Amino acid sequence: MSAALRRGATFAAGLVILCFGIVLNTKTGLGVASINTAPYTFSQVEGISLGTATMLLYFIFAGAQCLLRRSLGWKIILQIPMSVLIGRIVDFFNDYVLTFQAKGLADGLLLLCCAIPLTALGTTLVVQTDLVPAAPDGMVRAFGDVMGWDFGRAKYTFDIVIIILSAAYALVRTGHTVGIGIGTVAAALLTGRLCQLFGRLLAPWFQSCLAKTN
Repeated sequence: MSAALRRGATFAAGLVILCFGIVLNTKTGLGVASINTAPYTFSQVEGISLGTATMLLYFIFAGAQCLLRRSLGWKIILQIPMSVLIGRIVDFFNDYVLTFQAKGLADGLLLLCCAIPLTALGTTLVVQTDLVPAAPDGMVRAFGDVMGWDFGRAKYTFDIVIIILSAAYALVRTGHTVGIGIGTVAAALLTGRLCQLFGRLLAPWFQSCLAKTN
C-alpha cells in the first residue's frame, strides 16, 4: 500500500471512529465531551438532529477561523464539505446504530470508558494525517496562533469557553444545563492524554503515511 493510500485510509478511519465516539458519548447520560457540549445543547434545545447541529456549529467555527487568520486557506475551505460529511455520519450512527441510552450509572460508566478512548483515537488519526482538520481543531489552532499559545493551552481554554457558553445558552433557553456532567469532566481530563498516548504508539505508522507525500 502506498503512503498516500495509507494516509487517506487512516484519515477516513479516524473520521468514522471520531464520529462513533462522539455519538457514543451522548448515550452515557453522564455528560458529553467538552467540545460536543455546544452541538449537543443546540440539538436538544432547538429540537434538531445532532448531526445537523454539529454541521451548523462547525460552519461557524470555519468562518471564525477566516476572521482570526484574516485569510481563506484551502484547509479552511475544505472544512465545509468535511463538516457536512461529519454531520451525516453522526446522524447515521445516532439514528441507525447507537439507538440506545445507558439505563443506569454502571451502564453509563461502561459506555464512557469506551467513548473517551474512541474519541481520542479518532481525533489522533485525523490530526496526525494532517489532511483536513475537523473545524473545532482548526479553530483551536487558529485561536492558539492568534494568542501565541501552544495547542494544549489553546485547547484547554477553548473547551472551557465552549462549556460556559453552552451552559449559558441552555440556562437562558430552558432554565437548566444540558449534557454537562461527570462525563464532561472525565473527557476534558483524559482525552488530551490519550491523544498523546495514541500519538506515541502509532508514531511509526504516521511516519509511514506521511513519507514521500509532503
